[in-house]
Amino acid sequence: MNNAKDAQVAVFIDYENIEFSAADKLGKDVDVEWAIVLEAAAQIGRVVVRRAYADWSNYGGDRQRELLGLGVELVHVSSKRGKNAADIRIVIDALELIGAGVGNITHVLLVSGDGDFTELVHRLRARGIKVVGLGMSGASAEYLISACDEFIYYDRLLSAEQSGLESQVGETASTATPSFDISEGRQLLRRVLQSRQGEWMLAAELKNAMLRLDPAFSERNYGFSSFKEFLNSASDMVETRLNEYNQIEVTLTTAETSYLPEALLDEYLRILAAQKVRMTPNEYRPQIIFRFFDIYKANFGLSLTALKEQVHAYFQERASHVKWQYVHEAAHQLFHTYCFEFDQSDDYPPETRLWDRKVAIVAGIERPYDLLERCDRGLLQKLARALGSPKKINKEVAARLLYGSVRGQAMLDHVKQLIDSIK
Repeated sequence: MNNAKDAQVAVFIDYENIEFSAADKLGKDVDVEWAIVLEAAAQIGRVVVRRAYADWSNYGGDRQRELLGLGVELVHVSSKRGKNAADIRIVIDALELIGAGVGNITHVLLVSGDGDFTELVHRLRARGIKVVGLGMSGASAEYLISACDEFIYYDRLLSAEQSGLESQVGETASTATPSFDISEGRQLLRRVLQSRQGEWMLAAELKNAMLRLDPAFSERNYGFSSFKEFLNSASDMVETRLNEYNQIEVTLTTAETSYLPEALLDEYLRILAAQKVRMTPNEYRPQIIFRFFDIYKANFGLSLTALKEQVHAYFQERASHVKWQYVHEAAHQLFHTYCFEFDQSDDYPPETRLWDRKVAIVAGIERPYDLLERCDRGLLQKLARALGSPKKINKEVAARLLYGSVRGQAMLDHVKQLIDSIK
């Protein structure tokens, strides 16, 4: 964040939200590393308020001592008052502190992915407070993310911290495996700079523009300690210089105008993202979709949410390198390519979400491969409509998009057949 020397930060922790979402995604035996969360707050500015809210009678002394040792005030909220009691107390305290001008607070770090805090975020921002959210990727409400000025993913912070520790004990950059694909950040960077049509742009202005488009952007989500480091990692696509005031300015490289395959892949990802399809190109995607089919066949009557969770549990137990993010994105790809039909009966409570209704795979899909092919063709159809014609789809780049890499002529031939089959 800019002007970190002047920023006064209040941290409000929805303790149970982060603990539960971390257990769901990272495993029940994995403890939240609260020191990393407080370090993220310190990078925003001077932390003047640190509060964690929960029914502390449910948590042992070790967890309480860890937070107390980090200078966090533990606010007890009895669970007998209802499951939203802690949320309500956070809202009241945040508004009272800001209204009273305590500590001249300029920033709030809201440690929660609960969408119920969206209205609080709107009210704080209306009062001139910058709000940074921190939650678990895939388990944080999209409308909360969009409401914040910036949103940091805890699991990405954790991955960056672990990568840093590995490098300190001898891991080289070439052997370290990134936990999240940086292509989404590069895509956002290119999108903003392309809108400036070759002009030089102040780095601070550039980052603010990126955050306006996607509050979930943070260089820390990709393991960089500063925005400058993030820009340096993208030296193949941007040029930087210092202006007369010693400020960093950025523009796209000349090579970008030739639309290299890397740029084309980012453009395909941008097109799909605009249609609410999130993708991180990876080689595990076919296996994940095959597993959706197999688990569905073995467990008729599941909702899409339950199906996704079982697929994730399968890989967590047998192939932990297949990230939860990939499973979550594959579920959305299957959803947006109409691979499922949802139970439309009246047997559900009125507030039941679509994904919590029972699903059936659409007719005509008899094998795991059929499900993958329907999804692949659906994604290519979305690209074709946006580009104006299937013939404008680059088969090599499409192969990377769908399967993570190009592995031989047979794969390229298969992708070409899919493209040619689009009407």
